[in-house]
Amino acid sequence: MIVFPTGVRRLVPTKRATGTRLSVLLALLSLVLSGCRYMRTGDPAVLRPTAPGEVHLVDVCKRQCTDSADVVAAGVDGFLIMPWADTTQLVMTAPSFTNPTIWWMTFGDWLLGTRPDTARITRRLNAMPAANASRLARVGALLVGHGHYDHLMDVPPLLPRMPDARVFGSSTVINLLAPVAAAEPRRVSVDSIAARDARHGVTAYDVGPALRVRAMAWEHAPNIGGLTVAPGDQRTPRRTLPRTVFGWKKGAVYAYAVDILQRDGTAGLRLFFHDAAAGPEVQRRAGEIVAGLPSTRTTVVIAVAANFDQRPLYPDILLAHLAPDHVILGHWDDFFRSSEKPERVVRGIDARELVRRLAPYVGTHWNAPRAGAITRIRW
Repeated sequence: MIVFPTGVRRLVPTKRATGTRLSVLLALLSLVLSGCRYMRTGDPAVLRPTAPGEVHLVDVCKRQCTDSADVVAAGVDGFLIMPWADTTQLVMTAPSFTNPTIWWMTFGDWLLGTRPDTARITRRLNAMPAANASRLARVGALLVGHGHYDHLMDVPPLLPRMPDARVFGSSTVINLLAPVAAAEPRRVSVDSIAARDARHGVTAYDVGPALRVRAMAWEHAPNIGGLTVAPGDQRTPRRTLPRTVFGWKKGAVYAYAVDILQRDGTAGLRLFFHDAAAGPEVQRRAGEIVAGLPSTRTTVVIAVAANFDQRPLYPDILLAHLAPDHVILGHWDDFFRSSEKPERVVRGIDARELVRRLAPYVGTHWNAPRAGAITRIRW
């Protein structure tokens, strides 16, 4: 039983929450014992991963290249976005390095809890020169799609490395980070500013002169057999960080459009980022929202491999609406495996089927970067 400080409302697990947790634990245990597809990682060769330190060039220049940006993979669904026209302010999406194993999730987490592995985080960052300390210190916005542990748990020890970064996320994300002193003045809830549909305006947040961020409603596909790990919201500010991975509540889920601006203020590149698969209606609605934004020369989608087949027609509907020039695959590496071991494809998915789904929309114009790899987009 987890004991929470007195005075914190709605943090003690209800019967429903405890039942959900037990259901997920039993599901994990049954997977461990059965050896089903959710227990098997995949050979990454089918995704042709971009190696750490390697540059995958995406050249979409119509006549002559006028600008470029680097998208540095930084662990699971973490990406450091750096426009070369102005490198003083950068954007990052929340990375994950701790990666508790499925064995620990099944047995150790319940008994001993799970904390960020700060030593591993330091080692992983040191192994990624493209995400060095100087660049992290220039991050002006850290984007969080939802509050699950594999997106938010490693953020608290990362924030001191990003002294000027504002953290964007749901009220659940904001409340989960409440105990983190470094985050206190820099948390931005997007609940009231995110676009819900194309009929309403989209609030834009400028991160320096070359970057603009907009949030929009999204969703999270089920994790295991129709179950979603750690569902629900964190409705009040926490006094301590969650003890177990189940304390990192999902909350509302958001996608982000990140525009890299040209000197005339127009968008040269639009990156559409989301950190979970979604159903057809959510994809369609997001596509309509993006269609209503000012035009851009180039569009790149950062898509999600994990649980992509748990919602129908993902990412088909999104790609059909956005017609991107390129797709970067995120969340493709197995996050139940040490981030210091060679990556394997996340458990439970058919990577070949994902490649087949991409083909009608972008052909071979996609890549799956390993942590530390760089996708360089020129337009």
